[in-house]
Amino acid sequence: MHKRFQQTLKLCVIATLAGCQSAWKTTLLMPPPPDAIAVSNDRIQTALMKSGNNAWQIERFLNEAADSSDDEKLAAARWLVANMPGQGFARYELVTKDKKAIPFDAIACGTLAQAQAVLETLEKEHGELDFKVTQFIDDLSVAQAEFLTANLDQSIKAWRTNPWCKDMSFQTYCERVLPYRATNEPLSVWRQDVLLRLAPLREHWISENLPAQTVGQSAMAAATAWVAFKDIYYMHPQDQSWDELCISKAGRCEDISNVTTYALHAAGVAAASDYVPAWADRDNNHTWDVLLDGNGRGSAGLFNRTLKVYRKNFSPQLDSLGSARAMSEPAAPGWLRGDTYSDVTDQYGDTVELDRTLEAAPTGHRFAYLCVFNGGDWTPLAWSLVDVQGNAHFAKLRSNVLALPAYFVDGKVKPAGPPVLVRENRAHSWLDGTATIEPVEKNEIEIEIAAVRPDTPDHDTLIMRPRLAVQAGAQYTLHSWTNGAWKEVGKAAAPEDGSAVAFAHVPANHLLWLTTPEGKKLERPFTIENGKQVFW
Repeated sequence: MHKRFQQTLKLCVIATLAGCQSAWKTTLLMPPPPDAIAVSNDRIQTALMKSGNNAWQIERFLNEAADSSDDEKLAAARWLVANMPGQGFARYELVTKDKKAIPFDAIACGTLAQAQAVLETLEKEHGELDFKVTQFIDDLSVAQAEFLTANLDQSIKAWRTNPWCKDMSFQTYCERVLPYRATNEPLSVWRQDVLLRLAPLREHWISENLPAQTVGQSAMAAATAWVAFKDIYYMHPQDQSWDELCISKAGRCEDISNVTTYALHAAGVAAASDYVPAWADRDNNHTWDVLLDGNGRGSAGLFNRTLKVYRKNFSPQLDSLGSARAMSEPAAPGWLRGDTYSDVTDQYGDTVELDRTLEAAPTGHRFAYLCVFNGGDWTPLAWSLVDVQGNAHFAKLRSNVLALPAYFVDGKVKPAGPPVLVRENRAHSWLDGTATIEPVEKNEIEIEIAAVRPDTPDHDTLIMRPRLAVQAGAQYTLHSWTNGAWKEVGKAAAPEDGSAVAFAHVPANHLLWLTTPEGKKLERPFTIENGKQVFW
């Protein structure tokens, strides 16, 4: 064992964490090379403090990188440790409103329909249930030096030796190849196993001198055969580890994306996992992998309409709400409160901007949101600072999307103005890139509604979800969005011949929503334009 490391380890063992700074000096005071990503000693010290009793393992990893006399390896090790705070395994459980865990194994149910039936039975007994994170295990508290060193050695070897990596910058390597995890799955050793699976392909890639994009496409194609999509995993929101996926050989889109990420990282291909937290024209969300150029830019095809596309990163991003919001401020919605995602909407095509003067913000709230309608609820998807006059500026928006400006108060969406149709053609816009749905209370119309959902592509099965027509004899409720809430317009049964269901005294120029108890709130809102139903 190196003498310097022996001394460092001894000091870390006998000192309290508050007094460990002298033990950490071997890595804290060693500056990165000039051409590397600069990581401050303060960030390293913060990470070591957060690692608690595991600090000696993190310190050992850093010292081994320092002892290699390899400036790039040390810089990569420092970058990894500095960005480990917040990384970890998220354990999900089904819980009641008072956070009591209810035993539930969706996979053991067999099919999605059977799992949903079991869940409905449990809700009759326990009330409303939801999947929540009940435990978060920080990587800093459990990651072993051997695990981190092996990951570093294998990743930097891939970056240095694969010919298709020659144009990849060190910064892109750190963010897109070096990380040892994909999302919040349990830690597992995967690089060597994945490399063995890719070995025959890698020989072909090298012999043919293939470019990075072609190598990436080949690796992605191979990975898709390792794990199949199964919709029952919608009821299993906890991400699976590589070891678990090797056994189950199935998962939801996040699991499949993680496997693809493993393959691409192991092959030394710059790639990222992009995601839409909530589609704007249908229920659900999606995650997929995208190949990047040497500078870390790239995009893939979009299956449905969205307001935003975000990219997962290992390091905190300055354009995230988590970086802009102070911890003392009111809570932000769900995933938006994080700081490791970046907004890459403009890499997927043209975008527009939206300026709105909103209703007065609740005391202490500096941020407003644009929400999309997904699964029967308004889901915040974009954010903006709000000035003292109530003005909000939302940038980089995809067009042809229905959005609701809102605040997030006490864990709930609070409308801050009428719904907005984010338009593509500014020349026909009501306000700088948008047209707004302005209710006209005095005008009423009669309408006949033939469907509750349009034809939409399905990103999981790669087939069309058919237009959902009204069902003969079924009871329907028509709602209109009025004064910041859905108001019931009336109820009516669809004719037995299966034709359209009719409603009278419908407020004109309102956003409408037709639901049935059997619809599970998957029906889509719509407007009536030139006498025709237009879904959003």
